[in-house]
Amino acid sequence: MTDQTSVVGGRAAVRRAAARATRRTRYLVAAGMAVAVTLGTVLVGNAVSSAATAPTAPTYAQICDQFGSAPVAAGKYLVQNDRWGATTTQCITPFDTGFNVDTALHTNNTGPAGYPSILRGCNYGYCTAASPFPAQVSSLGTVRSSWSTKGPTAGGTQQYNTAYDIWFDPTKTNTGRNTGAEMMIWLNRTSWVQPIGKPYYDVSIGGTTWTVWYGKTDLPVISYVRKTATTSVTNLPIEAFTRDAMLRGVVKSSWYLTSVQAGFEPWTGGTGLRTNSFSVTRNGA
Repeated sequence: MTDQTSVVGGRAAVRRAAARATRRTRYLVAAGMAVAVTLGTVLVGNAVSSAATAPTAPTYAQICDQFGSAPVAAGKYLVQNDRWGATTTQCITPFDTGFNVDTALHTNNTGPAGYPSILRGCNYGYCTAASPFPAQVSSLGTVRSSWSTKGPTAGGTQQYNTAYDIWFDPTKTNTGRNTGAEMMIWLNRTSWVQPIGKPYYDVSIGGTTWTVWYGKTDLPVISYVRKTATTSVTNLPIEAFTRDAMLRGVVKSSWYLTSVQAGFEPWTGGTGLRTNSFSVTRNGA
């Protein structure tokens, strides 16, 4: 990486921190979310009986609002548009297991335009249903996540990364921006997109090798970038990354893991990015 690229990453970090610090502290639930259940009437001779057909899948309205969001899977997860770093158009459509980026007309070259994503946990005062987070790091247990994605190819107008964003806070009940640390796990990235800070070393976690980046804005940010890019993971051991970050002094054992988020950071373009499916559990639940 060149020095110029590092400067770009630094400017992006500052911009990101400033934008997130001033973002809304509530989420806008997309209008029109409904579950359609069709009841059919069956005629047999002179008898009339009502037979319930299988319920249709929930349908959700498209979200174009800058910080618009919608709970999915009966509230277990939250899909958020989170266009924090640009004024260009970004629209997503949620579904129960993920979301599709329908339109993203971004032209950034100094940092991400946003983070369209799906999460479980507590974020800016909103907590998903039956969430196992916040959970104290010292008693975190097993946190596993599976995630399947699809994206446009690298080059041209499409520059982005596919990454988990995991947040830590010294308190369990913070309703604003977390004040502990941010941990990112990058599954893939296009040509010139890079994390905040600089690369320092490689580690082996979950049977593969990751390059560890470290940087700081108002919070320390540790990023694990997969050496061999992938579009999906199964049972990724989030607790192992957390333990590594704790051993390196970035995360404290007394802190709380508040949310596990998974999404994309589009810099330029972004149309066609998609989360096919996402899940995260703590101790199996």
